[in-house]
Amino acid sequence: LCARSLAPDARVNPHRSLLGTGNYDVNVIMAALQSLGLAAVWWDKRRSLERLAPARALGFILNAPAGVSLGAVALPLRRQHWLAVRQLRGTYYNLDSKLPAPARIGGEAELRVFLRDFLSRGLCELFIVVPKAVEEAGTWLEPE
Repeated sequence: LCARSLAPDARVNPHRSLLGTGNYDVNVIMAALQSLGLAAVWWDKRRSLERLAPARALGFILNAPAGVSLGAVALPLRRQHWLAVRQLRGTYYNLDSKLPAPARIGGEAELRVFLRDFLSRGLCELFIVVPKAVEEAGTWLEPE
């Protein structure tokens, strides 16, 4: 997708890691979601998470600095890492590929605590995955 649609004429694709390690930029994620009729809405960290309407979201995509390792050896490097959060039968799960299995977060209250903790770490971003109609209506936010 990043070569075909976002940079078809580029010799070195600006939307992915030079090493091909999968650290795609947000434009690739947004284009993939748009092709499915979905949108990724950037969360402004100045907003209270109490305004978030999790029931109207299909999921959450987070980006944060993460450690780098070579096998079992941790390297003194950090790079951005994408992870997802989804709800299944009323329970939210952290689907980080660096975890051995999905990690249970809990209900909406625990989700807000998880997201608040995550966003407090510094160079972290949150995107809310919603149907295009929800994005256009702005109903991913609770009314003030």
